[in-house]
Amino acid sequence: LQGSGFDLCHPVHTAWYNRVIQNEGLVESGALRTLPEPPLSLQDDGDADNGERRGKRSVPPSSNAVLIGNTKSVWPSFVSWLAARVEEEDRTGSTSPRVEDVLHSSPFDEYCEETISRSIQEVCCGDDDDAGGVASYELFWANGKRQKFANKHHRPSSSDGKSPLEGKRNVASAAAKRRYHCYDCNRDSFLVSMQRVANTTGQYWHDEDGTKLCVHPVYGTWTAFRVLAVFGADRDLSGDSGGSAIPPAPPPCPCPVREEELKEARAIFDYALEMNLSDRGGGGNYGATSDQSWAELCTLLHGKVCRGSVWDEVPESMKPWIELRNAISVGRNDWKYDDEQLLYHYTKDPDILMSEVEKYRAR
Repeated sequence: LQGSGFDLCHPVHTAWYNRVIQNEGLVESGALRTLPEPPLSLQDDGDADNGERRGKRSVPPSSNAVLIGNTKSVWPSFVSWLAARVEEEDRTGSTSPRVEDVLHSSPFDEYCEETISRSIQEVCCGDDDDAGGVASYELFWANGKRQKFANKHHRPSSSDGKSPLEGKRNVASAAAKRRYHCYDCNRDSFLVSMQRVANTTGQYWHDEDGTKLCVHPVYGTWTAFRVLAVFGADRDLSGDSGGSAIPPAPPPCPCPVREEELKEARAIFDYALEMNLSDRGGGGNYGATSDQSWAELCTLLHGKVCRGSVWDEVPESMKPWIELRNAISVGRNDWKYDDEQLLYHYTKDPDILMSEVEKYRAR
């Protein structure tokens, strides 16, 4: 995964996340659902000093999931993959519209899903049990998609029973190719708050009361979470499964942001909400007072394609969201996304991708 640009990989126990959202009342309200938790496993309770065995005891695994994401390192790998896709269309004699379809069909999301799914499948679904094969696992994507893996010999399947890699080379339909969103809202969706998951790892500080930003002490705000892979998840627990049996979560990450920067960032956040929600009856301190779901805000921010290959073309309502991440100085000098990556993530302008492919080919 790291070679493909997914350089963030954090072990986590789903019970940590479940307790957080339960304590915040998000489960009772129906805003979020608890993740699968593993049953207690029987392990030998031996004496490390003399090798004596005291029988069996029920102990929880220290972690049962992995949070996978990326820094700016993903962009060169993605551009290389995209250039190969476009070259494949050219080689097969595809017409220009088919190449345009590749650029308009959310290729970055496709790259993430294809690359991560295949990597996890190779590790978990191999024939060698000693190499880490597992009986079952699930993928909870940041866009709300949930994929279940029945056993190590099965290919990944989504809720419709199809492989997530099946048909990936087919061009998206005209109706779907420009459908961008960060929450796949349908009856099979399973929204996971990736920021809350990241916070439970002890590696990130989450500004839940203000900007909602997740800040890493080294990378700052310049990270993105793509999927939570949950292993051995063979049952769903919607209630308390015995808090004393859950392994302790890591200590929380201290806030790495200076107070004056937080104040500036929170002012930008409020301004961005006012610009985007004023015509919808919103505005003000969204996180504290609005009943509008975060899924709707995600759709508002990522549900459209707009011009933005240069800063002057970026819509005014979109600029504050970019400035929000940039307001935090932690990690900014070393880990801020390059302009092309930054502008594409917010605008989905296909012209940015075409320019990147042309530059890659000219090397």
